[in-house]
Amino acid sequence: MKTRPFLSNIELTNDGQLSLFFIGTGNAFTKTAFQTNLLLIKGKEHLLIDCGTLCSYAFENLYNGKITDIKNLLLTHPHADHIGGVEEMALAGKYITKQKINLIINDEFKKLLWNQSLRGGIQYSEEGKMTFDDYFVQMKPALIQKKPFEMYEINAFNMNLKLFRTKHVTTRKDSLKNSQISYGLIIDDRILFTADTQFNQPQLKFLLEKYRNIEVIFHDCDIKGFSRGVHAAYDELSTLPPEIRAKTYLCHYSEAVSTIDALVDGFAGLAKHWVYYDF
Repeated sequence: MKTRPFLSNIELTNDGQLSLFFIGTGNAFTKTAFQTNLLLIKGKEHLLIDCGTLCSYAFENLYNGKITDIKNLLLTHPHADHIGGVEEMALAGKYITKQKINLIINDEFKKLLWNQSLRGGIQYSEEGKMTFDDYFVQMKPALIQKKPFEMYEINAFNMNLKLFRTKHVTTRKDSLKNSQISYGLIIDDRILFTADTQFNQPQLKFLLEKYRNIEVIFHDCDIKGFSRGVHAAYDELSTLPPEIRAKTYLCHYSEAVSTIDALVDGFAGLAKHWVYYDF
């Protein structure tokens, strides 16, 4: 992996390498690092991972881009810092670009996203009642594993994407039943992005043993541990084996990130916006 700085305008195409660009690296409450939404670019294709409440603002005011340029989307879970900008994308697609958004989503999440998050704002229009399919083109990943946790796979936008079910907000400690839907992501078998997750070393160990070509991990991190049991706390992540920490970049952090030294503690570092990670 190599890094290079953002220069003037956000890129939606490149020469064919896989590039990852964080729109933001912060948690739901930070106002300085923005929200942990990220952009994947490969050749002539792009994919936005999550679109939170600050995403379109960051596109225009930090990166000289427009959210209306984004055609392809994948969502990890339904918290506002990850889906709060999706209504804007949907309405812009209908009224401005006249194009539906390509959305990678399974049937379970599609139903929850529409009925519990989006429907209240965009169900009604001057044309009558609208549905999910009036705004989005569903691209459905295939189920490839049920145990020890669900995994889905899709080849899209020049990339291989594997989604794995995570424990983020769980109403029962050891069960995903009656808990919030949430997914992490493996990209081209090279990058593991946990998205929002509790500390789950057994899952991480399973994935790293199964997908041995993973080079880099971008892991959710609560610096102070205030949301322990919902997000992975820094002191928990510090117990990971040295070889895992050495390829782990921390993201979804608060302003308290200034109180730690991730490199000294054996991590690869902190994920940064304004930077392209090229593979």
